[in-house]
Parts: sequence; C-alpha cells; structure tokens
Amino acid sequence: MIKKMLFSLVMFVACQIASANEYLQLVSLLSSNGGQATFVSAGISNDKKDVETNAAKSVIYTLFYQGVAGINDGKPLVNKDNKLYTNSFFNTTGRYSFYVASISEVEKPKKVAGRYRANYQVTVYINRLINDLITNKVHVKELTVDDIDETEALTKPTIMVVPYLKEGESYGSVLENDYDRRIAVSRVQNGFESRDITTVDFQAKLQAEKRQQNYEENAAESNDRSLLLSSGADVYVTVDIKKETSTAGSRVSLIMKAYERVSGDVLASKDGWTNRFRTTATDALCGYAVQDLLPSFLDDICKNFSQRISQGSRVVLRFAIDGASTMTMNSSVGPNNYSLSNIIRQWVRKNAYKGKYHLQGIVDETMIFDYVTIPPKDTDGLLMDAAQYAFLLESFLKEENNINCSSRIEGNTIFFTIFD
Repeated sequence: MIKKMLFSLVMFVACQIASANEYLQLVSLLSSNGGQATFVSAGISNDKKDVETNAAKSVIYTLFYQGVAGINDGKPLVNKDNKLYTNSFFNTTGRYSFYVASISEVEKPKKVAGRYRANYQVTVYINRLINDLITNKVHVKELTVDDIDETEALTKPTIMVVPYLKEGESYGSVLENDYDRRIAVSRVQNGFESRDITTVDFQAKLQAEKRQQNYEENAAESNDRSLLLSSGADVYVTVDIKKETSTAGSRVSLIMKAYERVSGDVLASKDGWTNRFRTTATDALCGYAVQDLLPSFLDDICKNFSQRISQGSRVVLRFAIDGASTMTMNSSVGPNNYSLSNIIRQWVRKNAYKGKYHLQGIVDETMIFDYVTIPPKDTDGLLMDAAQYAFLLESFLKEENNINCSSRIEGNTIFFTIFD
C-alpha cells in the first residue's frame, strides 16, 4: 500500500515537472492596449501540432510564476498559489483558452534536438485574467505609496445603472420585455459594487416610484427623466447589449456610456466584444464582458468625475417674478433697499467658484445666468451639488433679505420664483 502511494506521488511530481518543461517561459511583451496584451512566446513539443498550444500556455505559465516585464511590475501574478485553480489552465480543462484572444505564427515550427520549436504572437485578455485571479484570491497586488495617493485622490461617484432606451421604450417596458438588457444591467451593477462603488438599484428605485404613484400613465419619457434626476446618484450609466451565436460559439458586446446626472454631460464610454465561448447563457457572457471592460471604464468615470469636482460644475440660474406679484427685478427689497437684481447678482458673484459666471440678461420679470460654476465643496468640506447651492441661495434670499421665493431643479437648471 505504501509502495503504491509513493509511486503515485512520484508520478504526480514527474507529471508536474514534465508539464513545466513544456513551457519554455521565453516570453516578452510586445504591446498592451484596451485590456489586452500581446506577447511573443516560444513553444516546444514532441508533437508538431502541439507547439502553438504550448506557446499560448507558456504565456499564462510565465505570467503566473515568473513574471513578464511590463505586466504587474514584472512580478508573478500568482502570489498565493491554489493548485486546484491554476492547474485547470494547463490540464485537459484548457481554461487558458478563455483568456487568449488570438495566436499568430511568427515562424514555422522547426525540429531542434529532437523536438519541434517555434515563436508565436499571443494576445491575452490581461485585465480579464488578473480580475479572475483577484476574484479567486490567488493574486494579491501590494499597493505602493503612489497607488494609495492616486486612489485617494479620485472621488468615487454614486452610480445608477440603467438600460439604454431605444425610441418608444421606457424603463418599465425594458424590464418586462428584454431579458438580455435586464441581465446586462444587473451584471454591470454587480461589477461596480465589487469594486467598492456605491450604487443606486435602478429596479428597486423604479418599483418604489410606482408604489408611491409618482409615475403618470402615458408619460413614460418624463417619468424616466424624473427617475434619473431624483435617483440621488452622481452618475448614471446606460447599458445596451448585442449578442451573436454561431457554430464557433457565442459572444456579447456591452455598450456602456456614463453621464453626469445633473448636467447630462458624458463622462466616459466603453464597448467591445468578448471572445467566443461554448455557452449561450447571457449571464455568463456578460460576466466575461464586465471583466474585460469595466476596470478601464470605471477608471475613466472616476478620473473625469474627479476632474469636474475639482474644477466645479456648472448650473443655469433662472429667476422669474410670479405672475400675481407686483414686484419687478428693479424693486427695492431687503434691509438696505437694494434692487432685487443687484442682491441676486452680488450673491452669485461672491459664491461662483473662482468668480466664474455669466449673466445672460435682465428684464422686468426675468433674470438669467446662462452658467454659474458652483464650488466643488461647501464650507463643511462636503461635496457641493445643485440642490445644496439652490438651498444656500434660497436661504440667503429669505433669511437675510426677507424675499419670499421657492426653487426647483431640472437637470442642471435651478429655477427660482419670486413672490410678494
């Protein structure tokens, strides 16, 4: 019995050594772009037809255990080896193929010392591979001081993920009738959450609005717009999906676009096809797409959102005298009897970020600032948004000047109505 166990152990070790010997680990990085990295890799085998496969496996093996200059600072990707996980890349399961985008021959295999050998150009879905290692807890990247500083410098927005709407559609109709888009939205939201992003659940928000009877029948477009504006999210992301199935396998493309909620300005966009897989399950295919696309998409969102925060965002201010009022913009108001228009203008001048604003015009009953840059943060160090800016201005008018008024916000426009 003991002899059999020893024999089995020796055979296992021998197989592991033999497997390692199939991978020359002669791998160099050619280029990396958009979540993919292209390498030159040498393949070797006793059988000519296996040289190409071994060249591709050699890329993965070298990335795992030796490291390649230009990827992960040249350090091995696998810091906590889990043989049950990593062996699946190299045994008959062939998991490595999920992460290989393409292989092209650099030279024809030649027989050297009794074995066939050749170089190949191998393109790998590197972001997908690293994300999978992180998910399975075998890759632990040590953060440097620079990494920490950059991470802390970026402001992570709250995000709501919604389906892309085609003409005549509403969010409600997509939820009821489009399984693929519903799954794609869910997968993208889960992807953000796994990266420590706070999200607003679109489906829950939609159902809550309906329960509160805030939705009007036959007004889908205005209802959907209202949902976005009242979501409390800093950013909303639209998601569309395309799916292809053939004898070669199935693949999906996710088309994602991020918008700043208040202004509606585009912050980032991303799309791309997955590799083909032997599954038609939308959930699984979307999972692969999220692994490929989301890291760089989220980076773009955070960088552009942080930049807007640091520079201050813009709003439009529109003031109107109520139709029943006898006041005009020239009326003397407040404790010092200044004209209404001057009181408003002086407040905006002092509270526009770096003095950046533009007064479009004044007539008797209307005053319009076509843009006012609001500060990134308030005096308490909290993020400033249009709602807080409107509250501060309304409080100033009411409490310091005894001006009766109300405000409302639509998109990036703040509307004020002045009453007697």
